[in-house]
Amino acid sequence: MPNCRLFTVSLLACAIATLGAVNASAQNVDAQTANAASSSVQAQHSINLSAGPLSSSLNALARQLGITLAVDPALVNNKQAPAVTGNYSAQQALDLLLANSGLSATAAADGSYSIVVQPKSVGVLRAVKVTAAADRAAVSEAYAGGQVASRSRVGIMGNLDVFETPFSTQSFTESFVRDQQARRVADIINVDPSVRSAQAEYGDTETYIIRGLPLFVNQVGVNGLYGMTEQRRITPEFYERIDVLKGPASMLNGMTPFGVVGGNVNLVTKRALDTPLARLTGSYISDSQLGAHLDVGRRFGSDNAWGARANLLSRSGDTPIDNQDDRMLNGALALDYRGEKLTASIDLTTQERKTNGQTANMVYNPGFALPKALDNTHNFANEWEFIDTNADYLMAQVAYEFSPLATAYLNYGKGQGDEEYFYAASQMRRIINSAGDFTARVGGFRGSYESETYDLGLRGEFHTGSVSHKYAISYTDFERQSYGSTLHATPVYTGNIYVTAQLPEPTLTYGVIPQNGDVQPSSIGVMDTLGFADDKILLTLGVREQKIYAGIFSGGIKTREYDESELTPTGAFLVKHGNYSFYANYSEGLAQGTNAPNGTANQGEMLPPTVTKQQEAGVKYDAGTFGFTGAVFEISLPSTLINSGNVFVADGEQLNRGLELSTFGQPIEGLRLIGGVTLIDAKQTRTQGGINDGKDAVGVPETNIVLNAEYDVSGIAGLTLTSRVNSFSSAQADVGNTQSIPGWETLDLGARYTTTLAGKKLALRANVMNVTDKSYWNSVSRGFLTMGAPRTLLLSASVDF
Repeated sequence: MPNCRLFTVSLLACAIATLGAVNASAQNVDAQTANAASSSVQAQHSINLSAGPLSSSLNALARQLGITLAVDPALVNNKQAPAVTGNYSAQQALDLLLANSGLSATAAADGSYSIVVQPKSVGVLRAVKVTAAADRAAVSEAYAGGQVASRSRVGIMGNLDVFETPFSTQSFTESFVRDQQARRVADIINVDPSVRSAQAEYGDTETYIIRGLPLFVNQVGVNGLYGMTEQRRITPEFYERIDVLKGPASMLNGMTPFGVVGGNVNLVTKRALDTPLARLTGSYISDSQLGAHLDVGRRFGSDNAWGARANLLSRSGDTPIDNQDDRMLNGALALDYRGEKLTASIDLTTQERKTNGQTANMVYNPGFALPKALDNTHNFANEWEFIDTNADYLMAQVAYEFSPLATAYLNYGKGQGDEEYFYAASQMRRIINSAGDFTARVGGFRGSYESETYDLGLRGEFHTGSVSHKYAISYTDFERQSYGSTLHATPVYTGNIYVTAQLPEPTLTYGVIPQNGDVQPSSIGVMDTLGFADDKILLTLGVREQKIYAGIFSGGIKTREYDESELTPTGAFLVKHGNYSFYANYSEGLAQGTNAPNGTANQGEMLPPTVTKQQEAGVKYDAGTFGFTGAVFEISLPSTLINSGNVFVADGEQLNRGLELSTFGQPIEGLRLIGGVTLIDAKQTRTQGGINDGKDAVGVPETNIVLNAEYDVSGIAGLTLTSRVNSFSSAQADVGNTQSIPGWETLDLGARYTTTLAGKKLALRANVMNVTDKSYWNSVSRGFLTMGAPRTLLLSASVDF
């Protein structure tokens, strides 16, 4: 492990230095060799165009560059252009604006351009080729406004257009991450009203709640592979897209290593762009966190076939929470090759992070009203408490297009990490009354893990008569070995959440760390999307056989094994009518069965896998500059109980029914919106003896509202004002609905200013989170009580050099 980490860090440092030198050298050579006759065509210009009507974007580009454009208005009428930001030549900028429009720009000898219809190629197959290169090219394509991507990864189906996906998905862009000054993946996906973060911002982990069900951070995928992220907290700076699929989807993505069923989050790693990039960002986060992020990328060789992109992130200092500091040093290197038939890539990532005085989760006893939320900057933890995590990952991908009928691919990943907690609540702080008193024990945890995974598959397209087929076959395999030891340093003691702890720092000696986990899920899936009526009607059918293996350990010895299998089907239907898409789907989520507790008639028995079932119907509307989606869903989640015969069974049920209304894009020039409202009726429908039937499920607010807005100030070029409103209703804290936390609302405000300085693009950003400094309980999901974040100031300055 130490040698691997040293090698990874050194490789990242060398790559960043080399890329920076090559970038500077190349720019110098370009400047020296450019000649006046071609300067108007080849010169790089700083372009900053928002998504919008194609005619307006072309006019704005012509004014920026001082070029002459000849265009027939009829050709561009009712067409939309994507956002274009960065340093490009006139031809490159025009190519980006005209992407997917059926038009192209041709240059004349005098430096003017004409917009013409692209010639249509003639071939036997009508369908667009399904290639790894085409799949990758679609990754960065942004929808109007630039905040969300036009496509999202939908598991085995690959990257699909959002409006042609028969599931509820959302995909956030790298640009949105930068403009939000996001510190966590949660800061981005929380803008979707169906997604919430259930953990404190500087806590020991992240948990996302999707449609009222949990998704743990160690269940997040990277390029479709599980187990390739830091297992506790993820920073988003290394990813160019964050995809969210809402609801259980084990058939599409394969069962997650630990079987949670709330949905799926997939991160897409950055790749070098055709335009050289060298961006340095300096940041400040209150109270005194200073950070630097270097992002360098360049393509080489014939047709820019080879690419390298490196990211290095460092941040350290005091957080807004009393007696708490956070530091991290993360690096990533991405190398890729894109040929006509063959694409390949390698990703290396290393992450180190330590938080002192971390904000701990709490649990609570029943029978009393929960305490009032403490001041949001107050820290009841001791200064010597900490969480320290380190991780390294290697991922490799290769894909080859044999023909439009078949593209084969192999994704491989290997990771390892270690973590240590030192805290005054090794069994969590358990609140025992409304005054905020708690019991806990001082102790710690030290552990490590190793994971290895691969995904082997085949995708393609063909026709049978007038019916199109887009098929996919996938085999996935995952293995994770974990080791860990928890030690208690003191007997149970009593404290209070409103009082800063002053306990003496204990000493812990761990000795040999025993193995405590062995998880090995694998699966094979087959799917076909049939297109009728010129693909205006799409029917998707699929099934996956999932095998679940887990070792059960005691004292480092594997005492039992869990070895089960289950078929998980899915079916979906989508009809396109003008700008509307109507869809419906059925999908399932799979989780390992639980162990019958002592005292039951079947104590020690491992229950079969539990199957969560979802039915969903919805509509999507594409107005060109903005989108709207609406969905209704019903999710049936099995739960365990002890029946009248004293047998532990999975006959209980929680039923989540909901309505989602979301919008995104740029409804009018200069105004960008993303967010919406989600209404969830989460009920316990089959409970122990029927006592709690019909009562609200724990930790699920009925009303969730989030709206993020940006407005470009007219008359001040480059100035944008931003805001986000978050509103959540109250949530029940126990199954009997006798305890609860109140609802809460927060307001975030900000501004950014983009300009050029000495010919270099400069972006200044300022955001204030929780402007009113509201103190509140953030969540009570799964019985864990977590604090809300205090008012936080974020400042950053980015320069492209």
